[in-house]
Amino acid sequence: MYATVHQFRRAMRGEREKWGTAGPGCLGGCVLVQVAGMAGVVVTFWPDQDSAAAARPECEQTWLDSRVYRVEFSLHAPGEPRFAQATWFDGPRREEVADAERRAGRDRIWPAVRDLPGLGTCYVLAGEDRASVVLGFADSVETIEAVQRAVMTTELLPGEDEALLPGPDRVDLHRVLYADLPAPVGDPR
Repeated sequence: MYATVHQFRRAMRGEREKWGTAGPGCLGGCVLVQVAGMAGVVVTFWPDQDSAAAARPECEQTWLDSRVYRVEFSLHAPGEPRFAQATWFDGPRREEVADAERRAGRDRIWPAVRDLPGLGTCYVLAGEDRASVVLGFADSVETIEAVQRAVMTTELLPGEDEALLPGPDRVDLHRVLYADLPAPVGDPR
């Protein structure tokens, strides 16, 4: 599965229900707007890279950036998708850094947060230049804050090298305007 991530500058006009969704062949998607900000993200999920590359939601927003990512894996938790955190790791990234971040997410971070009340589905999106975006959904801002606390207090696993874990380039908190998310895919192991 692939995802198209469209970043936009918000213009309140034209924001009707499901305004950022795509047409036939789309497996699902979401519209996210920054809490206390004017930027947002439309993410649409597609069965293949060609469909994802051709996708462009129709609306009156000012598009800032659009990229296609492979859905590396997704993890399910039962929380309602009312809020989302987008964690951006910009590319290009060295392979060993991307591998270390994947391992940290799969083996240390997910086990530390997966049972937190209110946590929703999480998608890890991988770009061709080893950039990645982690989209985590939750039912409240408090749940996202609990996730952040859990992540920041986990201890490194044996063999993890802190020098290979520089952290994200930015983290955005979003309100979910619309979500019709596809079923989780892949196994993080």
